[in-house]
Amino acid sequence: MKSSDNINPKLSLELYVYEENFFEKHHITDLSQLTPYLSATKKFWLNVVSLDNELLSGIADIFGIHALAIDDIVNSQQRPKLEEFENSLLLVAKMLYTKSDISRIQAEQVSFIIGKNYLISIQEEDFDLFDGVRTRLENPAGKMRKMGPDYLAYTLMDAIIDEYFLLLEKLYDKTEQLEDLIMADHHKSLLSTIYKHRKSMQEIKKVIWPTREILSAWKKSESIFLKKKTLPYVNNIYEHTVEIIENLEMQRESITTLVEIYMTNISLKQNEVMKTLTIIATIFIPLTFIAGVYGMNFEYMPELQWKYAYLSTWAIFIIATGGMVYYFKKKKWF
Repeated sequence: MKSSDNINPKLSLELYVYEENFFEKHHITDLSQLTPYLSATKKFWLNVVSLDNELLSGIADIFGIHALAIDDIVNSQQRPKLEEFENSLLLVAKMLYTKSDISRIQAEQVSFIIGKNYLISIQEEDFDLFDGVRTRLENPAGKMRKMGPDYLAYTLMDAIIDEYFLLLEKLYDKTEQLEDLIMADHHKSLLSTIYKHRKSMQEIKKVIWPTREILSAWKKSESIFLKKKTLPYVNNIYEHTVEIIENLEMQRESITTLVEIYMTNISLKQNEVMKTLTIIATIFIPLTFIAGVYGMNFEYMPELQWKYAYLSTWAIFIIATGGMVYYFKKKKWF
């Protein structure tokens, strides 16, 4: 590793130095403060919350990180990947979370640089899911201090994937809510909500597929930075990604069913309206016929001179209407 005097006073870094019976936490405001730990035998975790190119270049100089790795880290649209370099291994993942509704999923890129005795995590935003990992690292009786930096990287990935499960639960709840709304109401805005819901599912799916790929690559990797005793744990979160993908497929089918139910309900509602209009039109057909016949103004129409012709016409109207209504009800047409 190389030393560096790059300073970035505007940004603060968290440094956790640990071994089985030792733990320290430091607040780093100057990259030169990292120098004493570079030659130490203890393991350490440096957490960076910034994609500032100057800061990352300074860290790269100190740890001998390849320039291509820094390019992948700075590119926040980078697809999840696992790539080995001479002095370290780069793992790029996506942290998904929502602060409100499931339709507003936020994605944050998280990159991990794994070395022989260190782990560097680089985040875009201050929001993270790693508080539980920090707590476990402080516990002297825990397994984390006994294991290497690759195990720490596994625990951070596990925290990220656990959040995927929370998003899945919210997807389930939203699907059930939409199903209830569809059965109760057929408002046009529901269809738009369903499509937004499907988009949320696709955002998760777009991230989880490459995440499964990098975990599969981790399992098969022969890198010196990834220890074999960590593989059973990695296999566990790999199976979690497979489970999430299977659940997403089920969700996709459920959303497709929601659209079909919505369209079916709309069709049924339209059919009811058409049936009602048809019945009304059918009732008025004989009435219109009678009114049309006696509205032709022929000179010789005997009924026109009859004293009770007007009352008789109304009686026919009422009897015809009542008879048809009775017949329709008997047939259960309405």
